[in-house]
Amino acid sequence: MPGSPATCDVFLSRDFVLRTARRRARRERLRVGLVLAGTIVVLTGLLSIPLYLIWALLPWAPLPPDAWARLGVLAAGTVRAAACAMIVALPLGLATAMFTAHYAAPRLRAVIKPALEILEAIPTVVFGLIAAATLAPWLKLNVATVLALAAAVPAALLAAGLASGVRTRREGWLPLWLLPLVVVLVSIGVAYAARVESTSIVPAMPWNAMLVGLALGVAAMPTVFSVAEDALFLVPREHAQAAFALGATRWQALTRVLLPAAGSGLVAAGLLGVLRCLGETMIVLMASGNTPIGGFDPLVGLRSLSAEIALGLPEAAPSSVAWRGLLLAALALLLSTVLFSLLAEAVRERLRRRLRHDGGAS
Repeated sequence: MPGSPATCDVFLSRDFVLRTARRRARRERLRVGLVLAGTIVVLTGLLSIPLYLIWALLPWAPLPPDAWARLGVLAAGTVRAAACAMIVALPLGLATAMFTAHYAAPRLRAVIKPALEILEAIPTVVFGLIAAATLAPWLKLNVATVLALAAAVPAALLAAGLASGVRTRREGWLPLWLLPLVVVLVSIGVAYAARVESTSIVPAMPWNAMLVGLALGVAAMPTVFSVAEDALFLVPREHAQAAFALGATRWQALTRVLLPAAGSGLVAAGLLGVLRCLGETMIVLMASGNTPIGGFDPLVGLRSLSAEIALGLPEAAPSSVAWRGLLLAALALLLSTVLFSLLAEAVRERLRRRLRHDGGAS
């Protein structure tokens, strides 16, 4: 009956369900609105940076030839610093990623990966301070020793690894077995350099691109390692297991199966490493000497675009030639950052599609 308690309970339950549904819909609209608002704020902030730089350059007035020449020297210094840093970061980062992804024992990998993440979190001003206060005076007098160690240490490690007859039970711990050899070789080189006359065979300035490359390469290496290791881990384990089933060794499975499959991700790791080096300010500011010298000699000083902005901004008068030069330097850095970021994301997406296709086909 319409007035019965059962009918009232049905109407009350239906009304409660409708009110609950309306409240849930309002909360959902509120969440969507907050997400859209945050997205709009982020996109507005990203677009406002290049728009501000372009607007600040208006009305456009041609820069004098010496200003363009200075920008060219600064761009060459930026490229030189990034190239020297990638000579250090790329081999170390890729080699460490290949070892941890394919060779390392699980307990060793559980130590290496967090250690490199901590290294990435260290402020770059610390690397700049160490490079400027400690490495710069020593490197000026011992460039030949550094070059000799750069050739001798990898060769000695390769020879020791081949001569040791690596066994399956200890290959995952090989870096710990060979670490004393590295310490001995570096100690011998430093001790020999201290005994020799304090004049380097190779002339160098106290602060130079090699010094920047050493400090900046160590700072950029964790970025290369992280992206490269993720790319190698994205490759399905079945690929390596199939290679092992066909009689391949670990090295053959790595070089002929895993590395080609993860090639796009490894390229992205290199691009992100370059991006990390191009935008660095503190290490370059403290370790380069800030001498605007052109060319690509790694043993002389340099000044990068980011260092020029940091040093020249407090003294540049608005609308002056120096001010417009700084704006152009900032715009060039921004465009290079966007270009390398888009390129790295494109190759990473290509890797994901390729591995997704391979996984679906298998």
